[in-house]
Amino acid sequence: MVLSGGSGTRLWPLSVGARPKQFIDLFGGKSLFDATLDRARAIPGAVGVIVVSGVTHSDLIAEAVDGADEETIVLLEPSPRNTAPAIVAAALVADPEDILVVLPSDHLIPDTVAFNLAAEKAIALAEVGGVVAFGCVPDRPEVGYGWIKAGPEVEGGFEIVEFVEKPDAARTSELLSGGYLWNSGMFVAKAATIVAEVEGTELLTAVERAVAERSDGELSDAFSTSPAISFDHQIMERTGRGLVVPLDAGWSDIGSWHAVWQVSEKDEAGNVLVGEVAAVDSANSLVRSTSRRVAVVGVDDVIVVETEDGVLVIPRRRSQEVREIRQYFEENELRP
Repeated sequence: MVLSGGSGTRLWPLSVGARPKQFIDLFGGKSLFDATLDRARAIPGAVGVIVVSGVTHSDLIAEAVDGADEETIVLLEPSPRNTAPAIVAAALVADPEDILVVLPSDHLIPDTVAFNLAAEKAIALAEVGGVVAFGCVPDRPEVGYGWIKAGPEVEGGFEIVEFVEKPDAARTSELLSGGYLWNSGMFVAKAATIVAEVEGTELLTAVERAVAERSDGELSDAFSTSPAISFDHQIMERTGRGLVVPLDAGWSDIGSWHAVWQVSEKDEAGNVLVGEVAAVDSANSLVRSTSRRVAVVGVDDVIVVETEDGVLVIPRRRSQEVREIRQYFEENELRP
């Protein structure tokens, strides 16, 4: 299952609401969405793909899956309700005995061999009723991710002891040294198990109706009556079947321009330069242009991104704050 939501806020101005980051070629190859489809189809034993996305991105989805095999199913949400309703919708469309490997479409996973090995372990645990999260092996104290504490070992994975929501900088150093894992937002479970975990809830009632009333893949407006809640909060933090499989595959959720800089190829000064750009006496920066020449002189550790929609200049360490730009524009009646 491929989750393709997003409002285009974290990589503004290159990513915007009409074309969020998963549909953009960020690294000089294919888009993150296309790479995720390839990754999904290459999982050992994969028999098909279910894509869940917003109706506003239907044209982008159609373009991306054009020519795909008939086993690709597309479900379109009338409004975003977070990941739990989306995953439950896919579980209701799938055969109850199907194993769903849930993959957000905006993640980067360079080591596909390591990913497939971890996926096989997670699938085996899901076959016997587990609800499995991929816990990525951290290499730094990161405040932008949730963390998972692994407990007693089970065959191929570990029981989940604790979830930690995006901690502050001081706590992340403790978590890194304490053996915690990053919560990747990727999950594996049997379709019937997912449905059983929400039995009797308002969420299941709304999504069941939306799936039953769907037309040409578009879920009915009943979907919008579902609570907006993440799969983590609705299921992973409540279930007694939660397990985690460690993943060491170079994973990144590309959640900021700093993350783009981290995983991109750099020059000898540590700069990532894309387009007609120049960096003079500058280091450890990302400078990207799409429609005109851009130059930086004598500055380090900055992000500069130019498009026809706007220009961003921000210290690299503060790139998580880009998402606040949309709120500023809305409050001041400016077009994002």
